[in-house]
Amino acid sequence: MDRIIPSMENRLLFFLNEPTPEQYIESMIDLEKKIEKDMIDVFNKIGVHAIVKTDRYSLPYQHEIKTTQMGESYLNGAFESIKLYREVLKEMIENDVRKIRFYILAEVADTVSMGKVNYYFRYYEHY
Repeated sequence: MDRIIPSMENRLLFFLNEPTPEQYIESMIDLEKKIEKDMIDVFNKIGVHAIVKTDRYSLPYQHEIKTTQMGESYLNGAFESIKLYREVLKEMIENDVRKIRFYILAEVADTVSMGKVNYYFRYYEHY
């Protein structure tokens, strides 16, 4: 899978010790894994059996939920994934989903001055 690499001058990359594409990718993967772990805990509480495939990006997903969190004066705000959680949980409950394999993809975008983070929740539903 090819990631879109933002400009290393993007304001949202303030957390990088060395603003390099490699460190950006590593940091984004860490963020994705943290969100995945948190989501698995939430899914367990609502009765959804959820797992993340070991080779995450190779999952042939059926569904995708995309949310965007805009950069703000509070720069960490773009990395808060509450909007993603809401949309995902809404879809799981509305469609009575009970068993999934999923992964999260997060990408920083340069399209606005304060930046934004696009979150993709990609999943394959097991029946």
